[in-house]
Amino acid sequence: MSFIGAPYPIVKNPKGFLASQSGLEQIKSDLLCLLLTSPGERIMLPTFGTPLRELAFEQNDALVIEKAREMIVSAIETWEPRITVSEININNGPGNLTLNSSDLRQDVDHILSIQIKFFDPEEIQEVEELVFELPLDNQGT
Repeated sequence: MSFIGAPYPIVKNPKGFLASQSGLEQIKSDLLCLLLTSPGERIMLPTFGTPLRELAFEQNDALVIEKAREMIVSAIETWEPRITVSEININNGPGNLTLNSSDLRQDVDHILSIQIKFFDPEEIQEVEELVFELPLDNQGT
């Protein structure tokens, strides 16, 4: 199945028009948009999103990892029927991810590293991976 849409973040193509993308790359952009949108942000879809921002200022421990996993699974099951998630890995700190050069070393205790492996059920041989860091303090927001 082919999906066409705007990438996230939205960019212009060389001709100055909105760029478009398709397939798993578009689903990956839509998934990132779902995870970075808080419920209530979209007026016409008030339940769309993932309440990950509720975890801000929480203790970065096993409980917050489990809460984040439950939030992500629930949002994907509700809003992203195009994919099947094969694996969700959430770790304290940046893990194997590279922090921005401007990030301070003490900030690593306030980061959740999230890795989601997924595929289009019609293209199961092509597994895509979405990796991002979620700050648990106000410095990253």
